[in-house]
Amino acid sequence: MPPDVRGRLPRTAGWQPALPCTKIILMPDRASIHAVTVTQNTSAFTELMLRTLFLTNELGGFEFRLTVLDNNSSDPKFGALKAYLGAQQIPLAPTGFSYYVAAEQHGAALTDFVRDHADCTHYLFLDADMWFVEQNTIATMLHELQTAPPNTFAIQARIFGYYVGFVYEGRDGIPGTNAFEHIATWPIEFEGRTYKNIYATRCSPVCCLVANTPLFREVVAAVGLSQAIRFGIGEVIYHDTFSLMTHVMATHRQQFRVSSQIVNHFTQTSYVNADRSVRERDCQSMLDELREGRGNTHPRFRRPESLFPTR
Repeated sequence: MPPDVRGRLPRTAGWQPALPCTKIILMPDRASIHAVTVTQNTSAFTELMLRTLFLTNELGGFEFRLTVLDNNSSDPKFGALKAYLGAQQIPLAPTGFSYYVAAEQHGAALTDFVRDHADCTHYLFLDADMWFVEQNTIATMLHELQTAPPNTFAIQARIFGYYVGFVYEGRDGIPGTNAFEHIATWPIEFEGRTYKNIYATRCSPVCCLVANTPLFREVVAAVGLSQAIRFGIGEVIYHDTFSLMTHVMATHRQQFRVSSQIVNHFTQTSYVNADRSVRERDCQSMLDELREGRGNTHPRFRRPESLFPTR
């Protein structure tokens, strides 16, 4: 792991470099991880994520539970997902929200989950449209968190954008790196004015392991895990899901670090419909491989077929 892996937050957040934390929170000898994901008409993607989770991770070294939160899904693959969850004895719990396409429902669902599930030592947050490609990612992230400095509240995986072809969150093991280092952010309009949009850094909920501490729960109860916008003069600071929580944790000198492990991510399957058909095609292709018992050895699990070497 690179030597400089402290969570980096933008100067506009008022963040200062972390100081050593003297408060030590004792955890039980055996870790208890509760994993959670939210599906919103992303049934096939969720099944792909879960199948790769069980295929690539040895879960015997800790207690492990998993809950799928559903936001009123009605897609054609929902029945197959429910059948798979039933066979694996994985709970499917409704969020209780009305269905509409908006990203704040993701953070709101996870906020409620943290409030209602305190009986674990760690939370593993997973996007429905990510999947595992390396062996024992979960155990590795747990070890990295348990051996990190005491002011580390979370470990985030390196998030590889399947269609962009590089790690766009956690690049080079650096916390806070994100896709908008490479592309322009969209402007924000409010009350007839247009604002420059500055994308705030975050511990990414695509795949991150968070210690269940009293401080984390207090911060989640106070500010939630959803998106937020802070207005400045001519500019706004845009906090994506988990970002505001990340910045408030930093005011308590709590940082996140980036794992040595990489996961793949389709991106924007729930909330942006552009290129959804391409994502569904590639997802179904990998899912067919897994359902037929052929594992994840095909190159498409790592990168889309359009990027395969030509012969």
